[in-house]
Amino acid sequence: MKGVQRKRRSIRLLLCAVLVAMPLEALAEEQAGQSTNDGLSYNVRALLYGEAQDPAHSSQNPDNAFLNLYRYSGTLELRPDLFYDSTVMSAVFKPRFTSSQIRWEDGAAKDDRDTLTEASVNEWRVQVKPHAVLFISFGKEKLLWGPSFLTSPSNILFKDTEKINPIAEVEGRYLARLMYLPNAALTLNAISETQRDADGSQANANPIRALKADWVGATASISLIGYVQQEDRFRLGSYGQWTASDALLLYYDGIVFRGSDALYPSPDLGNPLGGTLVPRYDGSDRLFATVDVGGAYTFLSGSTFSLEFLYNGQGYDDADAAEYYRLRDRAAAHFFDGGLMSALSTRTLSLTLNAGMPFLRRYYLMGQYQLREIKNVLDIIVRYTYSIEEHAGVASTIIEWRLSDRVQFFNINMLSSDRGKQTEFNAILNKSFMAGIEVHF
Repeated sequence: MKGVQRKRRSIRLLLCAVLVAMPLEALAEEQAGQSTNDGLSYNVRALLYGEAQDPAHSSQNPDNAFLNLYRYSGTLELRPDLFYDSTVMSAVFKPRFTSSQIRWEDGAAKDDRDTLTEASVNEWRVQVKPHAVLFISFGKEKLLWGPSFLTSPSNILFKDTEKINPIAEVEGRYLARLMYLPNAALTLNAISETQRDADGSQANANPIRALKADWVGATASISLIGYVQQEDRFRLGSYGQWTASDALLLYYDGIVFRGSDALYPSPDLGNPLGGTLVPRYDGSDRLFATVDVGGAYTFLSGSTFSLEFLYNGQGYDDADAAEYYRLRDRAAAHFFDGGLMSALSTRTLSLTLNAGMPFLRRYYLMGQYQLREIKNVLDIIVRYTYSIEEHAGVASTIIEWRLSDRVQFFNINMLSSDRGKQTEFNAILNKSFMAGIEVHF
């Protein structure tokens, strides 16, 4: 009965949102170009989209009982962005309201349906300007940087670049920041996580502190970021780009550090599964680096081809990868045994799901072709990421079509290229499809 009531409330919410959105869009069209008073401004987006995904029945997710991934969903999101700006202070407030209808067709939840409705604040920030070249801010915000598409190794605060799926938002973290601008070319930032964790529910026992320097020249830019954590290793990150010509842009993004938190398979005769995952290089003096280097060439037509090479120094070699998959297979085989074996298998699959690295292996290539402003309304991105060592990859497309000044259709698809063997690209999903509309008020 509760499920029926929740479903009815969700339907009413969706209908109300659509009915409200229609006159708001008309009003926004009439008021386009008008400025707000007292430094206040806003942007409100409504997204209505559907998703279909094919959970991979790999050893990482046996019978979809470990991750319990849904097959279909329909979602309505309201994303208001509120801004205040004056000569001495600025503020940002970004609440989020989401309602989703979800349906399962695999695993223990097969044929189940549910409604998830939540309200949250993705970002909020208050910034003061005590001096013309000095800014101090505090709040929950996201700091994304770097020119690369595949990943941003130099940013350990936020792993996602929002470029793989531009619809999915990265949630902000609680940060305090001091920004100093000594001249037009140089910006210095001191960044610190606060004592609150990502969701603000408890204390953050080991916050990250960072110093970031950004230099911008006429044809090139470079940034350096140093990270420290109490009782943890020092990390040095950097990214930059160089406009080699009107058509060619070269860039890099990387980080270097001593020791590693990454987990590696290790034999364990006392473990019924025959092994476990351990931080092999925790406390080691060995240097590791993760570097993404790439370039983008823009043709006379306006389309752009990008190529990136990623070196993940922490990644598994062939022997580690083979043992990793064997351990995962054994955990999956005993997942349904019940009792202590089931609990041990669940813990092992939790470790194999997140080994503490951006990618599992060492060498990757990514190619991307972007067509922009087709008929002044259509953007298309086609991307393929290839694991050189696993000889497997994943293809994706992103389509954005502006139906009007305030309404946009989007479509994001992903397809794993090799379903015949276990790879990191088909460990969770074989394919996924998302389509919807975004309305700006």
